[in-house]
Amino acid sequence: MDRPDRATILVGMAALALATCERAASEAPRGSSAAGAADGAAGAAEGGGGAAAPEPIAASSGASGASEPGSAGGQGGAGGSGAGGEGGALSWEPVETDWCSAGWIGLDDHTCFHVPESAPRGAPILYVLHGAMAPDSLPVAFQATAAEAADALGVVAVFPRGRPGLCTWDPSVETYSCWPTRRETVDAAAPAVLDEWMRAEALMERILGEPFGGRYVMGFSNGGYFASYVALEGLVAVDGAGLVGAGRMVIEEHLFSEERPPIYIAVGDLELASTIASAENLADVLTQHGWEHALAVHPGRGHEVHADDFSRAWETWVAAP
Repeated sequence: MDRPDRATILVGMAALALATCERAASEAPRGSSAAGAADGAAGAAEGGGGAAAPEPIAASSGASGASEPGSAGGQGGAGGSGAGGEGGALSWEPVETDWCSAGWIGLDDHTCFHVPESAPRGAPILYVLHGAMAPDSLPVAFQATAAEAADALGVVAVFPRGRPGLCTWDPSVETYSCWPTRRETVDAAAPAVLDEWMRAEALMERILGEPFGGRYVMGFSNGGYFASYVALEGLVAVDGAGLVGAGRMVIEEHLFSEERPPIYIAVGDLELASTIASAENLADVLTQHGWEHALAVHPGRGHEVHADDFSRAWETWVAAP
């Protein structure tokens, strides 16, 4: 597998850390419509209800200032965040991991990030969530699509890995890397997952020397269902969310966040009928609540995500008042 050499990594990091362009995130160019390949399994089934939502992580959205990491709980870690050298300068080295394909930098063995050369100072951060993935599979195609979109939009993309044991709807996928998508698994696992995201984000801000100017989340399939919980319930503050090949049938409206980040929802018209129905149901509920959103039903597409989903999501996010 091709990996960026150290010089390429440092150039990419310096492009963001030392950029003099101060253009606002809303001026970032729209993405292209080049197609990407689908990654992950079919959308996760949902269930359950009635339990209380997990407490939101105590972190402000980058749009209103630097993010503050949550408490240092949960599994794993953001990796290598020790300070050293004069003046407390950060001592950090990229991590070599098969999880990060060409153009992506390993923050730790399960988190990759991509820094476009076009990214302005204080660029937004975009979390990209994969679908259910078998233990021996790698997200090469999805990462290529996400990197293309990040380059077009001028955002820093982060690609974390889900956890095994969270695909609870079928024993045959219990070893897959997944995101929590049922009430019980969201309540049990989301706080630690999101705490790890916030610690990784804080480390990236130190690496790049600049706070992020906004926080967005884009999920495909199983990742899209989890992104809906993050945005609807305010589990962590985001400025916009995107769901591709996903939606929601069971929606606990009493857990809605006071914040209403705009939401982009997309499915293909060749998807399973249940997936299309879940996307349409979520859009209907959002309409009833006056929640800014957009629903796209792509003709001729199945369960897949493309670069134009990122650009259309961005248009939805920046168009919201």
